[in-house]
Amino acid sequence: MSKNKRKVIKIEQVSDGYKIFYETDQKCLLAYTIHYGLLNFTEKELANTNRIGGYTAVYVEDSIIYAKDVSLWEKLVYIMIKSYCGISYEAYPSIELLADSSGHSHTTIIEAIDKLTEKGTISAIRSRRRNGSDQRYMNNLYKFKKADGSEYLTYVPLSIVFSRSLNINSKMLYIFLLAKAKNGYMVTVTKEEIKEYLCVRTWDTVKKHIEILHRLGFIYTYCNVTKGPEKEKGIRFLLRRICPRELMITDEDIDNVIGTEAVS
Repeated sequence: MSKNKRKVIKIEQVSDGYKIFYETDQKCLLAYTIHYGLLNFTEKELANTNRIGGYTAVYVEDSIIYAKDVSLWEKLVYIMIKSYCGISYEAYPSIELLADSSGHSHTTIIEAIDKLTEKGTISAIRSRRRNGSDQRYMNNLYKFKKADGSEYLTYVPLSIVFSRSLNINSKMLYIFLLAKAKNGYMVTVTKEEIKEYLCVRTWDTVKKHIEILHRLGFIYTYCNVTKGPEKEKGIRFLLRRICPRELMITDEDIDNVIGTEAVS
């Protein structure tokens, strides 16, 4: 069994990357270090990109990712459409393109668009009809609000947005963790935070999504930790991601190395 498949006990940030402590079958505690750069996605892994613009990622407002009045489906469809957006903050992908690219059904995409427009999250203008007897609209023109300069944004890889191997909960769990991680690749969140975000009751359900993301390489590894004065039971994740230049860890960040947390 490989090192990152064994039971991980603790993850620490060190000067040149992250140190991962794991337990062997003989109950010995060993560790290895993975460098920051090795947690970036490769070009091959990012091959599933926006079909028109050739982009590999899209900036998404944290206010959308965390919005309590926007469902997970609506959030994902918002991100899918925004991935086709240019500098004019407009996009016009067809429903067929969104469905074929992502593997999600026409019906769920249309329902999500209707909800987003009702809430004013986006505006959708029906622009062109089909030819002949088919009178359905070919596509909408979507308009997005320009992000406020103070708005926090998360850089979301389209390889997960349009993945056919993941369901909505798995996709949005990864996007939620990305938004929480911000600078770097490591993030610690409580189990209750995750369950509340995904609107699920049992941890077993969440764990299935985590294991899928781990198997597909979006999560490098994870372990149980305690967090904060209340010692809430949490999970520490080491994510793989696209790290844009402004989020890359430099030598100046070494003084801010994250300390060790006790393992629950």
